Amino acid sequence: MASRAWRIAGWTAGGIAVLALVAVGFFAFLFDWNWLKGPIERRASASLGRQVAIEGNLHVDLGRVVRVRADGVKVGNPPWTRAPEMARVDVLEVAVRLWPLLRGRVELPDIKIIHPKLALEKNKAGEANWQFKPETKKPGEQPGPDERSEFPLIEHLVIDDGRLTYHDPTEGIDIDSRIHTAVGGDPTHERVKLNGEGSFKGEPARLRVEAGSLLKLRETKEPYPLLIDAMVGRTKGHVEGTIDEPLKMAGVNLALSLSGPDMGAIFPIFGIPLPATRPYAISGTLLRQGKSWTFRDAKGRVGESDLGGALSVVTGGERPILRANLVSDRLALADLAGFIGGKPGKPDETKAEGRVLPDKPVNLEKLHAIDADVRFQGKRVEAPGLPMDGLDAHLTLNGGLLRLEPLAFAIAQGSFAGQVMLDGRKPVPQARVDMTISRMNLARFLDKTRFGPETSGTLGGRIELAGQGRSTAELLAGADGRLTLMMAGGNLSALMVEAAGLDITEALGFALGKDKSFGVRCLVADFGVQNGLASTRALVLDTTDSVVAGNGTINLADERMDLKLEAHPKDPSPLSARSPVRIGGHLGQPKVSVDAGTQAARGGLAVALGALLTPLAAIVPFLEPGLGEDQNCGQLMQQAHAR
Repeated sequence: MASRAWRIAGWTAGGIAVLALVAVGFFAFLFDWNWLKGPIERRASASLGRQVAIEGNLHVDLGRVVRVRADGVKVGNPPWTRAPEMARVDVLEVAVRLWPLLRGRVELPDIKIIHPKLALEKNKAGEANWQFKPETKKPGEQPGPDERSEFPLIEHLVIDDGRLTYHDPTEGIDIDSRIHTAVGGDPTHERVKLNGEGSFKGEPARLRVEAGSLLKLRETKEPYPLLIDAMVGRTKGHVEGTIDEPLKMAGVNLALSLSGPDMGAIFPIFGIPLPATRPYAISGTLLRQGKSWTFRDAKGRVGESDLGGALSVVTGGERPILRANLVSDRLALADLAGFIGGKPGKPDETKAEGRVLPDKPVNLEKLHAIDADVRFQGKRVEAPGLPMDGLDAHLTLNGGLLRLEPLAFAIAQGSFAGQVMLDGRKPVPQARVDMTISRMNLARFLDKTRFGPETSGTLGGRIELAGQGRSTAELLAGADGRLTLMMAGGNLSALMVEAAGLDITEALGFALGKDKSFGVRCLVADFGVQNGLASTRALVLDTTDSVVAGNGTINLADERMDLKLEAHPKDPSPLSARSPVRIGGHLGQPKVSVDAGTQAARGGLAVALGALLTPLAAIVPFLEPGLGEDQNCGQLMQQAHAR
């Protein structure tokens, strides 16, 4: 009896369930889902603060997998945008598994998006059209999932003939791209593809992106694959690798390669202030940990120089912080011209005839864009015919204040070392240079040139300059300070004098040996610089048979010279007086003339030696640090005191 009652109850419940399913099916068959368009549009519009509309039909298929299709879906734009709509989709079809949804788990077996158009845009104030009403996000609430496992399970995604545009006038970006998915039998191997072109900072730009499927995006055990090919102007970049946590941009492990005609063009793209360079190609591994991006195992070439090492950029502070340790086994000196505003590798053809000082303005935006701590070592520095031994530099940049300390070239068993400061914290940059030439072996320095066999001696000197200006040329045009050069003993090649455009050996009565050189006991060239005008404090060349004294000026503003040299034999005779020699013209194109109608003043040897008396106190310190112990220059100064 009881079993019969359970059977009757079961038949009754089953009948009711069948009737319910029939009723639901009949209702679904007869129900016009378009009746729900109005409520859905109003609710979505209120949530986003934008007009949302479904211009076509709305249809729902009920079952274990619910399929929803909407035609002509559009989302409006703020009034300041160029496009009337932020998003428009001809067909949006989504399949949802019902039972997992009731348990709070979103599983989407299929998403199909036909002819989507998405227009992303910012205005000059930095507002973005994808920033919706504030009330759509509660305080502290994230706009999307934090973990890959929280991302909806999407098995198949089809994007057919999609278009994505991005316009940002603040960054000069205007990109129009096509986006679609490569569909296949295995959802884990489907890839999202984007191809775009447009402009970036006024340069033509192209972008190609391939990423893993959305199903793979959710898989927590496997890194997410990513490939990017980009070009801005003639700068090209390639990125390929994986990201462990793509939603957090954590566990980034990407092979990165960059190439282009000028590393200075990287600044508008990445915000890293680099000087102008010759063509480059560099590659390495890009990693991310927290707020630090690291580019390690870098290898490549810049112009004729190789480059390797590692650098990192830490974000999140007032300014990004760049730290780098870079090494070049072979550094071409011509590749460093961009650091002083010159044109790397070749002279600036836009300069006026005879001008040599770089006149490219200092980029204050670059000085304030980032803080930096960079160490650089050039193991071997080369200039045409003038091999150097090495370079060691430590650059720091903090709030627009740049320091190079130390900046040291190892040259010919000696050094050219000191510090450079550029203060860009004011509208007109200020600069200070303090460099010392110590114990430079002139024969070693010119060893691989045609002047080497006839040249010897030890060089020392000092450069102390301070000024302000928007370029190297402008800084020197108003600079104050001192320039001193000394040479102790040895020989100077007459060929070197001629190559410099100063064919004055005969006019000054130098006694040339068979090797076309003349002996030098001591050379002192000391200039005081005031407001860009370098005036001689002492200009004396003591040779084996005469003393040559000079005076005059070098104008660093227009790069013109006005120097006068007079030879005074040590054994004077009525026939030994020589005519003065004048050196004029520009630094890049000196002009030499002989005052044939004028003779050097008699008794001029005393005058020549007397020229050393005034700056003697400042010159003496160079004897030890600059030249080492030297008897010839010391004797010359003793003679100057005696006379």
